[in-house]
Amino acid sequence: MTKQNFKSLEKSSTLFLRLVLLVFSIGVLVLCGFLLYQIIQSDSLGYYRPILIGVVISTIPLLFVFYQAFLLLKNIDNNLSLTDSSVNSLRKIKVSSFLISLMYLIGSPFIFNVAQQDDAPGVVLINIILLLGSFSVGVFTYILQKLLINAIEYKSENELTI
Repeated sequence: MTKQNFKSLEKSSTLFLRLVLLVFSIGVLVLCGFLLYQIIQSDSLGYYRPILIGVVISTIPLLFVFYQAFLLLKNIDNNLSLTDSSVNSLRKIKVSSFLISLMYLIGSPFIFNVAQQDDAPGVVLINIILLLGSFSVGVFTYILQKLLINAIEYKSENELTI
């Protein structure tokens, strides 16, 4: 594979990931709009109204994560992946992911109470999946951030020896 073909393959893969982030962002915004409409219009939500409000609020850090991932992909396209801006993007993704986990952790007792009253264990399962999913993303991003910091240090040491 020639160097030119590799570059075009690399650009197309980051372009695909950017499109996926765009589709996910639009999907989250549509879901958020639908939930807001349901919160405002429906009187039959009962105890689920605060849960839905919490879900809508948690989309703010989620969209910020998508934006930071988009910036990270832009850095990769511009061959700036081993820079401090990439480390900062990973740090912001990590903090936002842990914030989402914290939000769902704080809301867990309320969700357990509502699920017990309505006999709806699926709500608890969804809460646990969202909590553990965002926590896993935060841990994975923390590991990537540490690896990237080590790679930057290794790169700077190699540049000094040459």
